[in-house]
Amino acid sequence: MLGAFLLIVISMSLLISATTSTWTAYGSDGVAAALTEWTIPTASSLPTGLALDSSGNCCWFVESAGSKVAHFDPSTDTFREWTIPTPSSNPTGLALTTISGSLAVFGTEFAKNRVFIFFPGTGTFKEYELPTPDSGPQQISIELGGTEIRAWFTELGAPSNRYKRNSIGEMIYNPASGTARLYELTLPSAAGGGAIGVHASPGIIYFGGINAIVRWDRATSEFTTWAIPSHVSTQGAFVDIDPSGQVWYTSRSSSGNNYVGTLRSNNTFTEWQVPTVGADAAVISVNPITQDPWIAEYGGDKIAKLDPSGDGVSTGSRPAIARSDPLAGAILTHVASPVLPSTVAVDPAVSIPSVSTTEQFTEWTLAAGSRPHDVVVSASGDVWILESSANKIARLSLTPDFIIECDPTFLITVQGANGTSTCTATSVGGFSSAVQLAGSWVGTEPAGVAYTLPSPITPPPGGTISSTLIISAGDRASTGTFTFHIAATAVSLVHSVNVTVTIVAGVADFTISLSPSYVSVSPGQSATSTIAVQSLGVFFSPIDLTASGAPSGITFVFDTNPVTPPVRETVWSTLTVRVSGPTEGPTPEGIYRVTIRGTSGLLARNATLTVQVTRGACLIATTTYGSELSDEVQFLRNFRDNSILKTNAGSNFMIAFNAWYYSFSPSIAQFIREHPAARTTTKIALYPLIGILRIGAAAFNLFPTNSEAGAVLSGLVVSSLIGVTYLAIPFTVLLAYSRRARWIAKRSKTSLVVVLLSALGAVAFMTTFGGPTALMMVATPTVVLASLAASTLLASGAIVHITRFLRPRDARRQYQSY
Repeated sequence: MLGAFLLIVISMSLLISATTSTWTAYGSDGVAAALTEWTIPTASSLPTGLALDSSGNCCWFVESAGSKVAHFDPSTDTFREWTIPTPSSNPTGLALTTISGSLAVFGTEFAKNRVFIFFPGTGTFKEYELPTPDSGPQQISIELGGTEIRAWFTELGAPSNRYKRNSIGEMIYNPASGTARLYELTLPSAAGGGAIGVHASPGIIYFGGINAIVRWDRATSEFTTWAIPSHVSTQGAFVDIDPSGQVWYTSRSSSGNNYVGTLRSNNTFTEWQVPTVGADAAVISVNPITQDPWIAEYGGDKIAKLDPSGDGVSTGSRPAIARSDPLAGAILTHVASPVLPSTVAVDPAVSIPSVSTTEQFTEWTLAAGSRPHDVVVSASGDVWILESSANKIARLSLTPDFIIECDPTFLITVQGANGTSTCTATSVGGFSSAVQLAGSWVGTEPAGVAYTLPSPITPPPGGTISSTLIISAGDRASTGTFTFHIAATAVSLVHSVNVTVTIVAGVADFTISLSPSYVSVSPGQSATSTIAVQSLGVFFSPIDLTASGAPSGITFVFDTNPVTPPVRETVWSTLTVRVSGPTEGPTPEGIYRVTIRGTSGLLARNATLTVQVTRGACLIATTTYGSELSDEVQFLRNFRDNSILKTNAGSNFMIAFNAWYYSFSPSIAQFIREHPAARTTTKIALYPLIGILRIGAAAFNLFPTNSEAGAVLSGLVVSSLIGVTYLAIPFTVLLAYSRRARWIAKRSKTSLVVVLLSALGAVAFMTTFGGPTALMMVATPTVVLASLAASTLLASGAIVHITRFLRPRDARRQYQSY
């Protein structure tokens, strides 16, 4: 009676128990398999919770009816069983991890409302009683990472309140103190009233809810639910995650249709219907090598493999997000004395199960009434099974085989160049034989094209090995698209793959550009420029970058070198320019033209970087304010280096400005340094200039997405305000006492407007479409000087008109309007 009751309990609990990624399915042509079975020593134990050990080998599980933890070693056909201290605990879930290098087994005790940690090395059990009565802990999974061990489990409720718990739990175990804490969370209502399966990954935990896939984000304390496609009498159950991060699940029914599905990253479900009606799909396990999902058909007495390369039925699902705060709960700890294992060797029985293929499913039939519940695929390709009703552990060994695939399968190459593709052989079912690779052209064979394909290659069991296909197109090779066929042969196994090869003539080139193309560097300091390398046509080869033309003391470092732009795309490398300091051997001040060269084979393209070695910030301002660290000098340097010099227009203007400024500033700075009174006077004179430059910096920032426009606007604002502030008054005096000055000013207005607009147009054109550096170096100072002169004339003219109306009537007649 007890065995029948437990079987009903487990059966009922199991009842509710891709940015579109590119999916690659690896099928095996051979489906013949050997089934090896071992009978578990404890009779009618109802095994469940199958897990591989830390090395990826079989196997650990719990015996629900026997209340035991068991380990099976297939190399010796030996079982070891440890009795859980609490009798009739009905363990259901199991998960493994290591603590301080030793194996630790975490499990759930469904009937006694407990979770446990078992240390096989010492035989010690630690049992933790959950605070909520009859919570019915089920499946369990370990979240890797961190100093503490986090075990996540589902709670379905005891038989009296089945499917009403709608909760999950988290136990956090501290190995240093040997203590544990417990938190519980209520699932969103969209989950459908409970969850069976759980799969924990760092920070993200997935649950198989009755009606939805549920994700818990520990960092944000948020649940996200995706409603599973609805089918009559089906409910979500178990989950697994494939290597690309997609969620796989089973949607099961004991009497009707069953489904295997995946939730992709674009909130889309794709489902495939299991061929066997009433299959009652239980645990799902993704093969770590081939990425094919395997399913235990509890009600169909079968093990099934899905080939997901074919189309399933896809539906969208809008995710719903709900925040939840975990609730801490007190747990009672029970530590039992060491438990000694019983050890029993069992002779295996080998058979060949019947196999059938329906569309994308391959199903192997087990003995009637075996009720396979758990399935897990090892790294070697062996499929391990727990037959709950037959009280057996089994291994399904597929006929050794291999998979051949090439990446990429579409090559573009030009005449006189090579194209490569990596062809990889993957072992399936322990395959480890030599694979012979042979290539041939399908249909039309291109002239002037050769290939190399190293052969043979031998993959290790459960592993991969690669060979590089090289397609070499001669200078006069045929152009067009061709198909290259690769046949892979090992004994009687033959697989193949095709690679599409396109050979083109024409442009295969690249360009190099710099931003900024001018940098100003002080001794002991550095500056950067971004090098953009763009592919033209079908160019996609590595490009070596070099810098030449600078004197000793200037060094250049590329953060990426060589660079390889994809076809018709751009890659970047940051160039750091450093000027040696005084103690390293000073570099002479001056302007240097440095050639940045990109070389790929016989192709070479150049760009010019202008490097100006200066004494640093404004010499006059530095002397006036007494230090390069003063706020004013720091502002001037930052505005120059981080704003103006990072633009094409600004950097070209600075070349001309620096040539003018450094022609006289050293002598003025020396005079200020030797005369304190001059320093005070200069500081007063510079005060408005600093304010003007701050306004200019604000104007620059008005165009955060177009720094070139910001630089031009800043230049117009600064030069105009300088004219109004510093030149308008002296020029007003000149106009007041010189009729000739008024005559010249009157006739200069139109010319100034024409010059200013022409210079602005030239700067805009060259900024957008490019142009000679020398012309930009003329246009940008012209904009500044023209706006300076225009603002001076307008301001002084306004002052003259105002003062004229303030004078007596007779005195006004001597002024002429200009």
